[in-house]
Amino acid sequence: MSESSSTVDQDWLARVLVAESPEAIVVTDPQGLITLWNAGAVTMFGFSTDEAMGASLDLIIPVKLRDRHWRGYQHTMDTGVTKYGDSLLAVPALHRDGHQLSIEFSVALLRDDSGAVVGISAVMREVTERRAAEKALRAKLAEAERTVTALRAAVADLNDRVTRPTMSVQGWSEQPCTAASFDA
Repeated sequence: MSESSSTVDQDWLARVLVAESPEAIVVTDPQGLITLWNAGAVTMFGFSTDEAMGASLDLIIPVKLRDRHWRGYQHTMDTGVTKYGDSLLAVPALHRDGHQLSIEFSVALLRDDSGAVVGISAVMREVTERRAAEKALRAKLAEAERTVTALRAAVADLNDRVTRPTMSVQGWSEQPCTAASFDA
């Protein structure tokens, strides 16, 4: 296989991989405008490719998180450094119909041949159901811990109030009855 056909095959493979991935793959330029929005992003967020292309990431960022997001985004564009490069991030996001999603994603800085940052890519997966199940389990665990604490307190209180059996031998003071009391 010649070098040029190998390059074409690699380019084709990259295009197909991005296009067919069930994960949302989104690329933005230095201003945070969307330059790539794959089929996984369409499925996850509900916006068509035509609606998303050229739009701001505000499309999917909850209003209360936008200021923080854009400060971090601008810092990354200015410095060429992201503290999240090898981390899996978990954040809320918005669907087109307005409902909130829980997503996990990783980011990669995209650099031109001179090393300048020309964009950021994010590969995202929706984890809303898993997060809801984890939240429900945490609530059940907290309730179980409260029940155990209450039971321990009740047992301690009961122990404080219970009159222990005693035995008395003529002329001896009453002593608590224990198993050792009956040893010969």
